[in-house]
Amino acid sequence: MRKASPVFVSSLHPITQSLPDDIARSVGRTIARHSYLEWLLGQVLYSLLEISIKQGRAVVRRPDPHQYSAAIQGLFAFHKIETAFKFDKLARELDRADAARDSLTQSVFMRDTDRKNSPVFMVRGSWSRGLDLEAVSRDAWPETPMVNAALLAGLRDDVEKAVRRAETLRDTTDKLLRRLHERRRTNPRLNRREK
Repeated sequence: MRKASPVFVSSLHPITQSLPDDIARSVGRTIARHSYLEWLLGQVLYSLLEISIKQGRAVVRRPDPHQYSAAIQGLFAFHKIETAFKFDKLARELDRADAARDSLTQSVFMRDTDRKNSPVFMVRGSWSRGLDLEAVSRDAWPETPMVNAALLAGLRDDVEKAVRRAETLRDTTDKLLRRLHERRRTNPRLNRREK
């Protein structure tokens, strides 16, 4: 059976009241999980920079996914920590998670006023990020997708994959830093305070 593609609907009008409960719950869960993802990424970065959470929040802003991944990889190299963690995969999954979050937070939820019991549609916001004016022409959703369980589950899944990868990175980082600190504590040559 042919899958129906999203189409442009000229009679769409924004939903000015609350979203239907099932959509609102799904959107809220996805955004909350992305916030947790941001927290995880901060924990890893602050640990590798050897600064407190308060210091990190005050002075560090997470770079874009590819820069973040490269920075973490660079900090691993700086500390001379070896790992088989796939940093390129982390960057791709963070990109997808950020795109999912952005699509939910920067879109307008609408209904077709010409149809009774119209489904909800999602129309991307018109603001492009940064100065990349090509973003509008390369938009992932140039049309108007219907907000249904499959769409919301796909966006949530993009965020969940990044969360799982970030949790693995956090656990790996914690374990390797503990080993490093233990070596520094027990090996006088590695004790930086004595030098």
